[in-house]
Amino acid sequence: MPIFRLTKDAIQPLPETSFPAHGIKERGDLQRLLRANIDVVAPDVLVIAEEFAEWEDSKRRIDLLGVDRSANLVVIELKRGDEGGHMELQAIRYAAMVSKMTFDHAVDVFRSFLDRLGDKRDARGSVLEFLGWDEPHEDRFAQEVRIVLVSGDFSRELTTAVLWLNEHEMDIQCVRLKPYDSGQGVFIDAQKIIPLPEASEYQERVRHKAVEEREARKDTGYWFMNTGDGPDGGRAWEDSRKYGFMRAGGGRRYIEAAKKLKVGDKLFAYLSGHGYVGFGEVTAEAVPLKDFIPAGQARPLPELELIAKMRPDNLNDPEKWDMCAEVKWIRAVGRDQGVLKSRAHLGTLSRIKQPDLVAELLKHFGSERTADGE
Repeated sequence: MPIFRLTKDAIQPLPETSFPAHGIKERGDLQRLLRANIDVVAPDVLVIAEEFAEWEDSKRRIDLLGVDRSANLVVIELKRGDEGGHMELQAIRYAAMVSKMTFDHAVDVFRSFLDRLGDKRDARGSVLEFLGWDEPHEDRFAQEVRIVLVSGDFSRELTTAVLWLNEHEMDIQCVRLKPYDSGQGVFIDAQKIIPLPEASEYQERVRHKAVEEREARKDTGYWFMNTGDGPDGGRAWEDSRKYGFMRAGGGRRYIEAAKKLKVGDKLFAYLSGHGYVGFGEVTAEAVPLKDFIPAGQARPLPELELIAKMRPDNLNDPEKWDMCAEVKWIRAVGRDQGVLKSRAHLGTLSRIKQPDLVAELLKHFGSERTADGE
């Protein structure tokens, strides 16, 4: 739909034009301008790299790489043409390549980016401030990679592929940039066409329902849960082991994840950098940390002797606070006794779909023994 100019006597459509017709180059102009005004195509994103290509045996480059407020990486691919080409396939490759990026690596990448621009900002401090964190949380960083495709238009083949990928749990957006000639300059109409703003919430519900149905069909009956760790970040495995709980929070997505645990669910606790450290059964559903009273205790968890330091956002902000589910440990071990370090799942909480992994974990943790305190 064109853009119209309103005058006293008429409503006149502005003629469509093209970026090449006005000498606007893809990288030298459009990419540079979007880099400095990223909210036009990706609101609430911090750009941490341009022309990113830190991988072996590849000359391919991500146009813009960013991180969003939920600590997800964002791959932004740009084409000034009218079809989009095969940019969705290219972006998926890039997303896979950066999916294992750590917080510290992202800071190093951002530091190099700022140095190239002559920007004197502190890279680490800027990322932490953008995320609203006091300290890094590796277990919450880059749990997902979003993709934003930006083009003058998109072919039916591309949009069909993107819609199908979104239905299968990939977060890909298509933003159309259409230039118009006003006679006195170029105007740009920026429209998110996938998902449509008015349909995005509905599509998200449909997508999650489809994912849950697929997971239910593949479900082994066991959960994976990353314990999170780091006393200064408000979490310590030793506390979870001692008082019998698992916790998640720091954002709406993680809060909703914790609520999925139901009484009777069996879960394996995973500690980043150490492996699987516990096997237990949920005995009470998740409640806000500030209200959680461990089994056998008379006071809520924040009033007990803990290794982790309680942070205000763990306790008081309903959009960020931690949720605790009570767990009776069948067996829980120290961090140095963790097993199968290389077989972690992505995310804070997820269904285990590999029967062979469950069988191997049960060999280590058993199914009948009680917690042994080792």
